[in-house]
Amino acid sequence: MSSTVWNEGYFTDATYTYGYYREINPVFQRFCLLLRGFAAQESATPQHCELGFGQGVSFSIHAAANPGHYVGTDFNPTHAAHANQLVQASGCGARVWDDSFEQLLGRTDLPQFDSISLHGIWTWISLDNQKIVTEFARRHLKPGGYLYVSYNCFPGWSPAYPLRQLFALHDRYIPGGSDVTARVDSAMKFSQDLLAAGPAYLKAVPSLPERLQQIVKQNRHYLAHEYLNHEWNCMYFSDVVEALGPAKLDYACTAVPLDVVESVNLTAEARTFLASIAHPILREQARDYFINQQFRKDLYMRGPITLSPTQRRHQLLQTRFVLLKHAPDVPLKVNTAAGEATLQESVYRPVLDALASQQHAPKTLRDMIAALNGLTEPQVLEALIVLVGMGVAAPCQADAAARQVQKRCDQLNRHLIERAQYSSDIDALASPVLGGGVAVGRFHQLFLLARTLGRKTPPEWAQHAWQIIESQGQRLLKDAKTLETPEENLAELNQQAADFAVKTLPVLKALQVMV
Repeated sequence: MSSTVWNEGYFTDATYTYGYYREINPVFQRFCLLLRGFAAQESATPQHCELGFGQGVSFSIHAAANPGHYVGTDFNPTHAAHANQLVQASGCGARVWDDSFEQLLGRTDLPQFDSISLHGIWTWISLDNQKIVTEFARRHLKPGGYLYVSYNCFPGWSPAYPLRQLFALHDRYIPGGSDVTARVDSAMKFSQDLLAAGPAYLKAVPSLPERLQQIVKQNRHYLAHEYLNHEWNCMYFSDVVEALGPAKLDYACTAVPLDVVESVNLTAEARTFLASIAHPILREQARDYFINQQFRKDLYMRGPITLSPTQRRHQLLQTRFVLLKHAPDVPLKVNTAAGEATLQESVYRPVLDALASQQHAPKTLRDMIAALNGLTEPQVLEALIVLVGMGVAAPCQADAAARQVQKRCDQLNRHLIERAQYSSDIDALASPVLGGGVAVGRFHQLFLLARTLGRKTPPEWAQHAWQIIESQGQRLLKDAKTLETPEENLAELNQQAADFAVKTLPVLKALQVMV
């Protein structure tokens, strides 16, 4: 068990997962603000900060892929050491610490930041630490700067909140030793047994067993950090607004582009009701009831400046977009708060084809409108917003900024694809075009590594990957079954390499990833 002298009740008996989160990307954040009509300009040499960066995957990718400077802390020293390793690989010069938030607040060597981000931190720290974060933003977020915060919230968590309490209490009162997986499994079984015994609470929340079954399927290290912390302060949106008020922060918008297109999220009756609410905070809080919100991704600003409709349109027309997927493979369905929605093929297929043209080169909204003369400007913009929301497309940073960070993205990516020889934990690479990361799985990273070593054809890439995998006694899975023979494994890798050459490599070239 980790020392409670420094962990302040946070679960530190296992390191966190290695996920990449686009919501922490300043380019993505500024796009979300622009959609809502807020000006989010950065200084000539921007300064960014991430609080509680976990393994530092997002932090290191953003520090490499954005101009300016980064500062970050995660008080787990193992996390900080890992992040520092990635930062050194890119040569971006980001400063990495294992300070607590209180220690960070006491520093005298910090700049004024253009942005501060904390993803999946707010709910899992104490109320005292929440106040420290607020004070940190008050002192170090510059006027006009923006803060990103994500957190579990009510009303969506209301039915299952007692279930989380069972997990944490079981782990606290029936210690399970150092095996994190066993501890999580034990807490889950205890909860399953309790529900099977028919508590009266089930009459009020009959969907709870199904919710528990969904939880049981998740990564055990993630579940340990999510549910076994001593602190777990779920809040309403309006509570967080109030908590951040002393930092002079005003709520701006969510970092969820699909929220802009309310027709796919809310019924006509809900939209009419919400439109009748004059106060923006009450309206946003009421919206959470309509969609049963349980996790928010929010952007706040210190001294927000609202763009006129003409200014917003002008900036959107200049925004570049890039396609992240092979266009024919993109399904014309989107999951929203209201469920699955079918996209209009006569609009979305032409937009996808236009994005894929010219070898997937980034295109401004103005370029897209000119290329799609059969569609109106609002149709094209809404389609792009939805595709960004789906993770199929993304906003880009300026070409000059991309050129500025190309070298350090290349250096970080080289480190990551070499690491893929031994590990599948990081499945993202840095793109100077995005100012952030793009999903690239282990086998695709090995194909890229083969290309850097002079292997020119898909069969050569597959053979190179198989040599690495076989030497480690590993086998591929296909349709949930292990491929046992070398012939089966190599055949599958050959197929994946051929698909990679046609579907993925053109996208990565457009994103300037290992070109």
